[in-house]
Amino acid sequence: MNTPKPVETKGSRKSLETARNTWKFILEDYQEGHAHKQAGRPVIWSCAAVEKELFYAMGLFPYYPEQFAALCAVRRKEKGGEKEAVRFARLAEQAGYSADLCGYERVVSGYVINGDLADAPLGGMAPPDLMVTTSAICDVRLKWFEDMAQRLNVPLFTLDRPERVYARIQQHPLPHEVRYYRSQLEDFLSFVTEHTGIAYDRDRLDSALDWAYKANELRLELLELRKAVPSPMGCPDGFATIYPGMYCSGTEKAFEFYKTLRDEVKARVQAGRGQIENEKFRLLWYGIPLWFNMSIFNYFEDIGGVFAYEPAYNPSPWPARRPDDPLTEIATRTLSVGTSMHSMVESIVEQCREYRIAGGVLAYLLTCRPVYLPGLEIRRALEERLGIPSVLIECDLVDERSYSEGQVKTRLDAFGEQILKRIESGEPIQKRKAVA
Repeated sequence: MNTPKPVETKGSRKSLETARNTWKFILEDYQEGHAHKQAGRPVIWSCAAVEKELFYAMGLFPYYPEQFAALCAVRRKEKGGEKEAVRFARLAEQAGYSADLCGYERVVSGYVINGDLADAPLGGMAPPDLMVTTSAICDVRLKWFEDMAQRLNVPLFTLDRPERVYARIQQHPLPHEVRYYRSQLEDFLSFVTEHTGIAYDRDRLDSALDWAYKANELRLELLELRKAVPSPMGCPDGFATIYPGMYCSGTEKAFEFYKTLRDEVKARVQAGRGQIENEKFRLLWYGIPLWFNMSIFNYFEDIGGVFAYEPAYNPSPWPARRPDDPLTEIATRTLSVGTSMHSMVESIVEQCREYRIAGGVLAYLLTCRPVYLPGLEIRRALEERLGIPSVLIECDLVDERSYSEGQVKTRLDAFGEQILKRIESGEPIQKRKAVA
């Protein structure tokens, strides 16, 4: 039997110097985590939806299995070999985990099953002393973290976070909702103290929140700058630079990173420079990117197309600071953002107008229900309300075995031709349509 040829995928071409330097930031962060562990200080494994400032306030160093799976999707153990994500996913499947499960889950489960946490990119994640996850957004997180905690014999806490079903993108939560989630945060801090002996320090949390708010304001400013024509910063740079904001919120180094990025993008806007020299149309990317093949974001550049906006992982405006009660502040902030399909669709339609989007590429990730379920509704809304076309790409987010290059290129080529034909005929990029 012939061994299947590895999928030939590659990283994206980035237009910003700060984006190209993100890898150094990630490398140093992983090294800091290993040094933290070697010094006998506690390490926690968590997820993107948990408030990171809590970790820094309690002296914990966080690693994120989801991010680690994405890292494995871009790294090979040896030149010409399969991606590390595929190696670990195979181990999970051999242990009985279904190939239909979330790619993040399969990759990290296989990594844990492998039994050698250092046998991985960047030396892997430092062994955890405890774990915390949340009940929100993701279907698989609860059982995934339970499974990892049992295999590694570490305590696990689950933050029970209510889903937010709002008629609009953001809405102030009700008092009883804030009280409930605040009590969850208090219980988590008590859990950390019980297992590490570290007491909660309100001043330390307040300091972390100060850095987080400053960084969030810079990220919001970046979103406004990105609306400029030509597009000064698109999806290749956007996804490349999410790590500090998603995983290091509450640190000075994240703030400094976004300050540098903001200054670079602002200078580009002032100079009228875009991602490419001859921008003809701007695209939306919906969903988690295909981490194993980020070069897809450069696919349309030869015909003047740029991916200008991605709704995933972007910040929202935060309510006012509450230095007197940082836990209430965090609870209010978290519960202010809608997590329903309606909130998502409304936000995407609004942003497509503001970013002058001509079409959307939708990552129809069949192993990630929270992402793929809204896909068809988003596609319908873009067509009915803005008159813009979209195309679906079906695969996994980190497992390149699910990627059909020929099928994807055929769909993207037809999609690009459709948009160019509209432009060449003089039709408007968007057509506002009345909705019955």
